[in-house]
Order: sequence, then C-alpha cells, then structure tokens
Amino acid sequence: MEARFYRFLSSRLIASISGQIFLIYYLWYVVVAYDSVFLVGMIVTIFLIVDLLLAYPIGHIIDHTNSTAVNFVGSILYGLGFIIPFLGLGLEGVYIGVAVYTVGYTSKGDSFSAFIKRDVPTDQFQKATSYQQGAAGLSTLVGVVLGGMTIILLDKYLLVILLSFAVSSAILAFPIKEKDIDHKELTTETKEVLKFMRKIAGFLVFGFVINGLFISLEVYSSGIFHIVLKAGPMYYTAFSAALPLGMVIGSALAGLKIERLGQNMSIALMLVGFSPLLIAIGLSRIPLLDVFCAFGIGFLLPLINTPLFVKLTKIVPQEIFGKTMALLRVFVAGSTPVMATIFSMVAAFYAINIVILVVGIIVLPFSIFGLRTVKLLMDMPEAGI
Repeated sequence: MEARFYRFLSSRLIASISGQIFLIYYLWYVVVAYDSVFLVGMIVTIFLIVDLLLAYPIGHIIDHTNSTAVNFVGSILYGLGFIIPFLGLGLEGVYIGVAVYTVGYTSKGDSFSAFIKRDVPTDQFQKATSYQQGAAGLSTLVGVVLGGMTIILLDKYLLVILLSFAVSSAILAFPIKEKDIDHKELTTETKEVLKFMRKIAGFLVFGFVINGLFISLEVYSSGIFHIVLKAGPMYYTAFSAALPLGMVIGSALAGLKIERLGQNMSIALMLVGFSPLLIAIGLSRIPLLDVFCAFGIGFLLPLINTPLFVKLTKIVPQEIFGKTMALLRVFVAGSTPVMATIFSMVAAFYAINIVILVVGIIVLPFSIFGLRTVKLLMDMPEAGI
C-alpha cells in the first residue's frame, strides 16, 4: 500500500487518541462531579444521536466530493469540539463540545472508509481493514491510558494535549486529488441503496439488537468502578484500556489471512463467546476479573469485524458506497441512543451489575441468530470496484 494510506491512517489514529482522551476524561469528570450515571449516559447518548443524524448526509457528501477533503475538515471540527468545554458553560459546554467533536469523528471515520474503497487495491482490502481495526484498538488503548493519566496527573494540561493532537491530525490529513467518480441521479442512488439494504435485512436486524445491548458497557463502565466496586480511576482506566488492548492483538491475528477465522461458523462461535464474558462482568465483584473479560471482548471484536467489513467493502458498489455504509451504520447503531438512555434510567432502580448480567443472557440467543445472517452476507457476490 502507498504512503498516503499510512498518512491518512496516522491522521485518524492521532485524532482517535485525542477523542478517547476527551471522552474518558469527561465520562469520569461528570460521574465524580455529579455522582450521576444518568448524566454520564447523556454524553454517550449525545455522541450517538449526532453521529446517527449526520451519518447519511455526510455519506452523500463523501460520494459526491473528495473524501480526503472531508477528512481534513473533520480534523478541524475535532479541535473545535475540544475547545468548547473550556468556555465556562458548565455541563452544557461539555455536551455541546461532545456534539461538535462527534461531527468531526463521523466525517473522518466515514471518509477514511471511502478512501480505502477508492484508493486501495481489492487484494489489499483485508490488510487495510486489519490495519484500520488495529489502529482503532491502538488509538483507544493509548487514548484511555493518556486519559487516565490526564485525570490523575495532567488535569491542568488537558486542552494543550487535545489541541496538539488535533493540529497534528489536520496536518497529516491534508487533502489529495482523487479520481473522478461517475454519479447517478439522487433518486436512482437512493433506490440502489435501499435495494442493497433489503438484501442484508437479516444482518441489519442482528446488528441493531447486538449493538444496542453492547452500549451498556459504555454507559456503565465508569459507574461499575466508582459506584458498585468502589474502585478508583486506576481500575477504571485499566478496564477501559483492556478492551482496545484485546483489539490490537486480535487485529494482528485477523491480518494474517487465516482462512478458518473468516469462515461462517468461526464468526458465529466468536459471537456466542460474548455472552459468558458479559455474564462474568455482571456477576463479578473482583475488578481484575472485569478487566480480563473486557480484554476478551476486545480480542474477539476484530476477528469478527475484519472479515465482515472486508466483505461489505467488496459487495457495495463504488458510486453508492458512502451513503450505503452510512445508512448501514445508522441502522445498526440506531438502537444505541435509545438503549443508552434506557440503561441510564434503569440504573436508578436496579443495580448496574444486574443489568449487565441480563444483557449477557440476552446476547446469547441473538448470537445464535447470527449463524444464519452471517452466512447469507458472506455468500453474496462482489460488486465492481
């Protein structure tokens, strides 16, 4: 792969690290300052709502313009989002900053996927995807560690740290010229997108439910350690870092082109593996066990996501790639704003560990349902590039 791929990958890596620092810091800050899981959950809810509302419009823009220019603008919006919480607006400033940051996050993420589709040869998709998954895990890991250090040691330097990362990301994301793409009329494009979505309807339902259940970990991660386990930010940081550490190791394995890992049965069995890990977190009263389970979940994610994303990249036509992937993400993640709010409200009446335990139990039957939907997806023919 060419140097420009690594340049834009590095830009996303740096931006993601700073985003993790930003979120980790304020998720802990809010739960400590207000002692409220609900207010913490609102950060996640705002992030998801903005991401979902803008995904399809940004996908349309990406399909009709230079994807690397969209990536560059996303870096600028990242930095703006980091500044807003420091304007003296209180909790509202944090929420507004998260919303603006999310616009940049969505722009960079979707445009980078489109860049891979346009710029990377088909036979390099798996390598590029494994790098993308590995970078996501590495950025989360580094961001979580730095976020924890910022909470404990570097609180006064938060804005300087965040803006340094944002500026570096913008420099690396300076746009390049892309090849022209023939576009259909908007109505024709929309029909093509909806036609494709109908083909993978079962997979969409599966992703909708599973993703909505997994948001419970994001909502409750700080609450588990601060409220239930009475543990400090060190354990919270270790738990938050364990998942991306598992992703980094899993991504390295996913990039080796081990055929067995991409088979339908292997993917389905790994999906089933999420259930006992979530149940263990719900039952555990040992912080280190929770950390170990988070590592296991992170390890499984890229082994599942890499073959699925490679397949999706190959079967979606180029001219509707941005809108299709955006709509796919909107549908799959559509349950998360609602679930994040529900989980936050449920925490006022039930112990957090009970909710996590129930989620782990519910994941099992839907993972089994994934046996059929994954097979249908992997058997679909590839589209032209």
